[in-house]
Amino acid sequence: MSNPFRRPKGQPLIYGHRGARAVLPENTMVGFEYLAEIGVPAVEIDVQNVQGGVPVVIHDPLVPMQLARDGAGNWLPAPGPKIRDLTVAELQAYDLGRLHPDHDYGKRYPNQRPVDGARAPLLADVLGWQEKHDGMILNIEIKSFAHRDDLGDPPAALVASVLAALAAHDLAARVVISSFDWRVLSALKAAAPEIARAYLSYQQPGEDLTVTEGSPWMAGLSLAQAGGSLPRLIAAQGARAWCPYFRDLTPQAVAEAHDADLAVNVWTVNAEEDMRAMMEMGVDGIITDDPALALKVIG
Repeated sequence: MSNPFRRPKGQPLIYGHRGARAVLPENTMVGFEYLAEIGVPAVEIDVQNVQGGVPVVIHDPLVPMQLARDGAGNWLPAPGPKIRDLTVAELQAYDLGRLHPDHDYGKRYPNQRPVDGARAPLLADVLGWQEKHDGMILNIEIKSFAHRDDLGDPPAALVASVLAALAAHDLAARVVISSFDWRVLSALKAAAPEIARAYLSYQQPGEDLTVTEGSPWMAGLSLAQAGGSLPRLIAAQGARAWCPYFRDLTPQAVAEAHDADLAVNVWTVNAEEDMRAMMEMGVDGIITDDPALALKVIG
């Protein structure tokens, strides 16, 4: 296998999703450190820019009411300001250390342990942490919103900010950059083709598809260019990995990806039976909120 992100069947790489969202506050340093402590070899994080083009680690384009408390300790009554409009200090004034107990999102993770005082880290903080953990792989998902250009910086600006942060660290071989907005990946390919790219996709019927003809998320690409095969289309872009929603995956699609030496990293797989099904299909990576369970499943 020439692709370093490919794995032998039944031995997928485990990526802690947003750290370990089922266990500790998402996208926080305490969650990342937990992964290192239990021996998880890879972490997936979400990155976007605040004011001044500084990349920070947070998922939602607005300050998330389901996670955030203000300086007085009060839960936000509605989603807060856009992340792009805040300074680093303004973003880090919010406490992201526990889930809102009355929000449906919070009820999805009843076993998450609160860590009051947890803040959104800078990408630079996470890269500094990664340097201290030999072999740790970092999947940086750049959050960009192809349907709404007002929610974040343009794709090329996001890529430039992430590359500037990476330039201070010798981690290129242990980083893969992913996005649902394939315009980001096109910009990355042009600016730094040596950095591994992973194309995220979502194809559940009747919902907000990212892969369909004419989709703004596909950066002008068409399935017709690859005979209707999504993995072949992605492989033709020089990608190292395809990251489909796990319920979209089929054995045929895995075979097509592997025939093109494309790694298949599925998201977000939290139930043991689903993890076993993905292993049986031969996926190369499992992105999960419960990485300790995934380690147990793969033995």
